[in-house]
Amino acid sequence: MPYFKQSELADLYGVSAKTVYNWIDSAKHGQVDLKLYAKGKSAFVLDTPENRLVLKVLAEKGKKHRNAAYYKVVQPKVEFFDIYSERQILDIITNLSVHGEIPLQYNYLQDGAKNWEGRMERFESEGAANSLMSTIELIQDNLVTIDRFLKNKKKVNVIDLGVGNARPVKELLGHLLERGVLHRYIGIDISPAMLGIAKRNIKEWYGDAVHFEGYERDITNEQFDDLVVADMLDEEADQTLNLVLLLGGTSVNFRSSNDALKPIFNSMHRNDLLIHTLKPDTEASRRYLDLGPVPGSVSLAPNFKYILDLLNIDDSTYDVESGFDSEKKMRYVRVRLKAALHIQFDLGGTKKREVHLEKGDAILLFRAWHLSTPEIITELGKAGFMFLHASLTEDRQYFLSISGVERPNDSERV
Repeated sequence: MPYFKQSELADLYGVSAKTVYNWIDSAKHGQVDLKLYAKGKSAFVLDTPENRLVLKVLAEKGKKHRNAAYYKVVQPKVEFFDIYSERQILDIITNLSVHGEIPLQYNYLQDGAKNWEGRMERFESEGAANSLMSTIELIQDNLVTIDRFLKNKKKVNVIDLGVGNARPVKELLGHLLERGVLHRYIGIDISPAMLGIAKRNIKEWYGDAVHFEGYERDITNEQFDDLVVADMLDEEADQTLNLVLLLGGTSVNFRSSNDALKPIFNSMHRNDLLIHTLKPDTEASRRYLDLGPVPGSVSLAPNFKYILDLLNIDDSTYDVESGFDSEKKMRYVRVRLKAALHIQFDLGGTKKREVHLEKGDAILLFRAWHLSTPEIITELGKAGFMFLHASLTEDRQYFLSISGVERPNDSERV
């Protein structure tokens, strides 16, 4: 018969071993309605639905009677309130208290952008197969196919979502320039600092030949159709195509991939194309956890630690966990709290919020859903896209798809 070890109960409900001992002792004396299992001289709590309900009540009751000394009180640094808007701060508070996570996009603001750029520079210098180099490979290998889908349009607007440092799109921009069809290059990112890095790089690579248009937006909930209204109403609209890029597996980092795909679909027009790259589910990709500051590291990458530091959550209060959840089919990086935290957010005046986190609670910092190639195509279909073309890197570890927003003729399919 299944039962809980005392240490399991302590971890599961965020209580001390002494508290678990008191629960069992109370159950022995009929003071709480917990069913026990005797094993030798020891007693254990049976793992039953009824017991779980009682245990939840006992744990919640104990939390109400904890004194202030139980929690480690922390207040975010002053810079936190300078970097994030009130809307973003509220979103962070909600995600911490409701979902136990910090949305990944908030890791890339200000110095977080520099941390990310350093990681991309390492990826390129290594020259090995990774998300950056494989995305570059896929785009280069599919330039002819992209040309075919452009259908001799005279003007192409490249709309780069989550633009980063713009490195993956460098060769594509050069190719469209040579063909004389590049009309606009639009970079969209939640991070002003990241947009600044991309603008600098474009200027360095192409001088005045490419004008970088940067827009600060959160692609999980903000559309971008307003940015191309003039082009879509112009008399040459039929000769203009928006080529939308979602590169590097961005969509699988959100709570749901449709969080990104649906706003993108709703922003696109007839004949527009979406190019999407990510790492499909394979045995090798499940083992791919190069998420630390250096290959093989088990410590937090600088951009993950960056936001925890801004929240004033000291690394002595948590353990780092990373791995692959086979049940959820998800790679993850999270921290497990070694102490209960009381985070106080003071935005001035009456704008005050608090988040209580228990010892043993996890804060998710990174996720990557693992989808097989058929599942990727299915997710695109759910968002309304029509799948047109797919390509894999030579090692079959990275995937590129091209999708449209209207059903093509059978003769146009690849």
